[in-house]
Amino acid sequence: MRSRGKFVVAIAVVLAFLGYQFLIHKVTVAGEFTPASAAIVLVPFIVGVGWAIALELGLRPAALITAGLVLLGLAAVSVFGFPHSAITFGLPHLVTNLFLMGVFARTLRLGREPLITTIARRVHGSLKPEIESYTRTITIAWSLFFAAQVAVSVALFSFAPLEIWSTFINLLNGPLIILMFVCEYIYRVLRYREHRSSIFSALHFFSRDTAESKSTKAQ
Repeated sequence: MRSRGKFVVAIAVVLAFLGYQFLIHKVTVAGEFTPASAAIVLVPFIVGVGWAIALELGLRPAALITAGLVLLGLAAVSVFGFPHSAITFGLPHLVTNLFLMGVFARTLRLGREPLITTIARRVHGSLKPEIESYTRTITIAWSLFFAAQVAVSVALFSFAPLEIWSTFINLLNGPLIILMFVCEYIYRVLRYREHRSSIFSALHFFSRDTAESKSTKAQ
């Protein structure tokens, strides 16, 4: 029963996310930048960012960073004006992809263990050299994927019609991430049959890591 409840919650979250992305797309393409439309687009994102930062760093850093995001959005409107103020609607996509790129890329520095390698080691224990090499390559691939998302977004915003840019950052963002997961998983299953961990293994890793972090801070 509990697993069924978690599944229903997961489906509800996915549907809410897709609905939110579609709403942002419609507001962006409509070209009506108002305080109400800005609130519809940015408030859920800023609340989510603040909540995530507060869990990890505490309330004060969360308040400072979220206030910075608000000021950044207001600055974009005042400096660029509409239609270029539509860039404000791209902040969720830009900030999220830059953050995820940083999460993966920073683990590639000398002396650090790549993120995917760490996850694989938590799931499978000791890893063969070829698996370590593969997981490092996948960590690089994810870093490049998020960097490419930002680069394509900037290029489309600069040179393509607003609707095409909005379609990419709002409607195609989620499906592209899912496609990346699926392609990598299929290749890994065919190439390394003993390592069939999926996105759910990664989610379990992050949730357990967060729980351990909270426990350590409480002590």
